[in-house]
Amino acid sequence: MTMPEPTPQTDHAARDDLLARVIDIVSHPEAEELPSLGFISDYSDTDLADLLESVSDQYRSPICRKIPIDRGWPILHLLHYETARHVLDLLSPEQLQGLARRISEIDILTFAEILPGDIVEDYLDQQEALTTEQMQQALSYQDEAVGRYLNNNILRSRPTATVGRVLERLGKQKQREYVAVYGVDAEGQFHGGCTLEQLYREDPARPLSECLAEMEVLGDELDITKAAQLFNPVAGFAWVPVEKEGKIIGAIALSTLMHRLKERSLEVLVSETPQDEEDLFTPVGVAARMRAVWLTTNLLTAFLASWVIGLFGDALQQVVALAILMPVVASMGGIAGSQTLAVALRGIALNHLKRSNLTLLLDKELKIAAFNGVLLGALVGVVVSWWFSSLALGGIIFVAIVFNSMAAASSGTVIPFVLKQMRIDPAVAGSVILTTVTDVVGFFIFLGLGSLLLLS
Repeated sequence: MTMPEPTPQTDHAARDDLLARVIDIVSHPEAEELPSLGFISDYSDTDLADLLESVSDQYRSPICRKIPIDRGWPILHLLHYETARHVLDLLSPEQLQGLARRISEIDILTFAEILPGDIVEDYLDQQEALTTEQMQQALSYQDEAVGRYLNNNILRSRPTATVGRVLERLGKQKQREYVAVYGVDAEGQFHGGCTLEQLYREDPARPLSECLAEMEVLGDELDITKAAQLFNPVAGFAWVPVEKEGKIIGAIALSTLMHRLKERSLEVLVSETPQDEEDLFTPVGVAARMRAVWLTTNLLTAFLASWVIGLFGDALQQVVALAILMPVVASMGGIAGSQTLAVALRGIALNHLKRSNLTLLLDKELKIAAFNGVLLGALVGVVVSWWFSSLALGGIIFVAIVFNSMAAASSGTVIPFVLKQMRIDPAVAGSVILTTVTDVVGFFIFLGLGSLLLLS
């Protein structure tokens, strides 16, 4: 089901304004001068999908309540799968019922795993026996398999048959909406495909073999993203043949392959790309100079971390355990920061991370860092206390891991955004600055507490 968008897709500046406006309204429900969220229905499906991708569940819930139910499925199809899962969990029973009344076959096939089971079962119960059998067959495939999106309405015909005979067979089964005709001989060998439009233009006495075009065939278990990347479209054909164990069993829409490929692509718009960003095949000399700048920066920051360590040289000489455990603190901070950095970079690439929702992401990452920092810090603290027979040392490394995890989450979130605003490639420079922050903060807290508590 494809619904027309009510307005043209807006530019990024307008989307940023929409995001900031929605966050302001939801964050201040007591402010009488602020309008309701009813205005969001004036925006396109693409804009609303981008809005849902850019906020947390706290904001998604009121947004969903204002989206007209007849636009629900088109917007869900524009979301990433995990985002769609979260959005469906937020919908009220009345909204789910509204979606169920408008559900189509492609909606079932795409979201079967995350839809309430009764919605799927009710839809299948309402379909004819043939349709139900085909859908159950499709649902037996993994979500990313080509067979999941199979259309069985194809006509297989011997290449020796005449066009007139093929048209006669099509006419006898008017209840089925055929999408393509494929030439298959008695041994099951595939000879090519033909569109219905082409058949109606051909001489009825002409052999089908003379109308067939060579086409690639996709395996039913092939990953749909890989299929989209490898397949070479044939001009004029909107459907791609699919085989199972050497036999043609159906076809998949070319639009489905292209949509999945687009969905998986993480592209930054050229207008927002930093001028000095390195691409895959930047000339060696240019790329070397660009990277050398940040390698040199990293060398200088390494000396900064070494200077911090030097401040506590006496403590390291007297308490060897501090030197042994320093890599643990640095490693925990580095990994926590790199995970946050990856999330932020992905948000920037998809244009989901903006100034207006930066604090939302920062709040989320700090909560995650606090949870994991306390959990893993306590575990490491217990091990260290037992290993070195020192409760004080266990407590010190616990505090250092917790605070370094928080510093890593903060810097991993903010650094790539700031670099992007400065038109510096965050993918190249972000890790350099992040490593400096986690090393300096981690060493300073760990060695500083060690000096105060173990040498006093």
